[in-house]
Amino acid sequence: MGRGARDSLVVNNFFTFASIVIITITLTLYTKYIRNDSDKLKIKELQCQKQSYTKVTLFNHKLLKKSIKALNKGYYKVEGAYLKSQINKSIIEDVISLEEIEKYYETLIGVEPKKEIEKFLKIRFELVENDKSDNKSKEKERFKAGTLITSFRINSKELLRFESDFKFMYKNAIKQRVDCSMKVYKNYVKN
Repeated sequence: MGRGARDSLVVNNFFTFASIVIITITLTLYTKYIRNDSDKLKIKELQCQKQSYTKVTLFNHKLLKKSIKALNKGYYKVEGAYLKSQINKSIIEDVISLEEIEKYYETLIGVEPKKEIEKFLKIRFELVENDKSDNKSKEKERFKAGTLITSFRINSKELLRFESDFKFMYKNAIKQRVDCSMKVYKNYVKN
């Protein structure tokens, strides 16, 4: 056996070793930085989530668990907005005001929010009014009145997003979705 055969074996072993190292580094980086915390968690769906289409996205579970302390001490702010119907006449402001929803969130939390605070949990909600006569809208979207999107954030970092449809443009239907958003938040904090 000549010297050339051993050289090719050395090169082959080197590239095999380099491939193993690259794959190991890639897997380590993926599991540490890229994969979401929600991949590990198996959180049971609440009954209110089953009543209508609901989507929950968890971004940072560790920070979410700590956020309950801020909420219980009153270090939170609630703010909201409407996304009105573009095609049909908007009626969402006639049904419920943003102030009513903000007060309802405060009632559900049970602690009055503190004034003039720098670090706090921000509960941001949006009431999206559905365009029922839009020809481009999907068939299932025609049977909903709107969507409530609630986002829980600390220092502009989104921790949890809750999206839920309501079928009728009634004050109580919207309040049920608000109530469900807080129950889901507390459920995710517990687990």
